[in-house]
Amino acid sequence: MLLSQNSIRIYACISQPLICFWNASADQLDEVCNAYTSLWSSVSSEAQARDIYDSLVAIALTDDKPFPISWLASELHFEAFAATTNDRQWAALMELEHGSKAVTDTELDIYNERISREL
Repeated sequence: MLLSQNSIRIYACISQPLICFWNASADQLDEVCNAYTSLWSSVSSEAQARDIYDSLVAIALTDDKPFPISWLASELHFEAFAATTNDRQWAALMELEHGSKAVTDTELDIYNERISREL
């Protein structure tokens, strides 16, 4: 099946936790679905993309992330970038160096979380 043939099914599957846990808006659903599509096109299979997505949702819930939907979309994009480069540490470093003008403790925490996260 092509990515476009699965879009409706995928949208329904990944939207459910966003709506149930965080009462996501239509714009937030679109943001996460776009990030998920990016991830799916960067990994070897739909199953792998879904496993990463499910793991990130679990992390957001367990760690009680502030603004969990935005965090999820950001991390899906990062995971897509890491999969594309095939070098998680380098991808995290590039995100850190080019993500903002000044590196803060928050950005360093995100960097450390990303390189130590095993999905």
